[in-house]
Amino acid sequence: MGLLHKGRIQLLEGYCYNILMGKFISQAAIPKLLDHLKKTYDVFAPQSKNGEVVYAEVQNSSNLILGCETTLLPPKIYFLPPEEELFKVDVGRVQETRFEKQFIVFGLSIKDLTAIIQLDQVMSKEPADAFYQQRRAVSTLVAVSDKEVGVPPGGDLILEKISQEDYRTIILSDKGRKIADLPMFKEAKLAGKAKPQGALSKLDQMLTDSEFVAKAVEWSRENYPQVWERLGKLCLGCGICTYVCPLCYCTSMEDKTSFDGSACSRCRLWDACTLPGFAKISGGYNFRPNQKSRYFNWFYHKFVRTYKETGQAQCVACRRCTKYCPAGINIEKVLEEIIGKFQEAQPIRKF
Repeated sequence: MGLLHKGRIQLLEGYCYNILMGKFISQAAIPKLLDHLKKTYDVFAPQSKNGEVVYAEVQNSSNLILGCETTLLPPKIYFLPPEEELFKVDVGRVQETRFEKQFIVFGLSIKDLTAIIQLDQVMSKEPADAFYQQRRAVSTLVAVSDKEVGVPPGGDLILEKISQEDYRTIILSDKGRKIADLPMFKEAKLAGKAKPQGALSKLDQMLTDSEFVAKAVEWSRENYPQVWERLGKLCLGCGICTYVCPLCYCTSMEDKTSFDGSACSRCRLWDACTLPGFAKISGGYNFRPNQKSRYFNWFYHKFVRTYKETGQAQCVACRRCTKYCPAGINIEKVLEEIIGKFQEAQPIRKF
């Protein structure tokens, strides 16, 4: 084959690769899409509020922030709320909370979408969390990515930006197809390709080998306790890292009674294993009496126990815990330090 002929074939292949066929939506049509969806669903999406980007119910579609990587609180707030009433006893009758109104979480980042899919696995393990599952059953997940998605983690619909104005649809479920069949989406051929993801962060790189990270963290308990002594003094025990994490799911129960005693309710609230009272039991005994043991437990659960149970770390490298930690603890640097010491003790590999 001549070089000229070969070059033409390569050019043709490259051209065909950049012609994306399927359904598309323009950026200008997305507010119209949300206005239409609001007629049937409650719609929640990233919006700016007091200098932060937060998930909130969409009132004005023009306030939507597309392509947002990190919000203040993760989208787990819609499936595992900070506080929720599980059931109520009123005049001797038990009324269990039911979730029937369909809702959409729109504009998820790929990392937040990945976290929800991982949380689905956790909450479906027996005994399954019925309240979480009820909310997921009436929800639709729509992610928006400014970069190439690659292998979708799950969800219902992903909008992948392929040009300055257009998003192509990646339909992942019947719920997603129902949205993509709306008239705001067009069937067309468009030249374009999403931007590549770019280089992985150090934390992302480490998480590609969750087994190695798990071994290093487990090793550090006995062989490098200095790091936990130091972090135990730094950690304020405020629980913020847990609250902003899209994968932490610790909760506690609280019963509330009306003033006249005629009704009571059981509520579930967010809790955190870094808080002083989390491991306290009857009689006042505390299984983790100091901040060092509590903070290590947070790491151990994320990177060791969850790996042993699910084959992956309980972290998607969203960096919320680092961004909002008032003590300035950076888990990427902590893991890097632990892995470095682990490798010095038994040289294996480097990231």
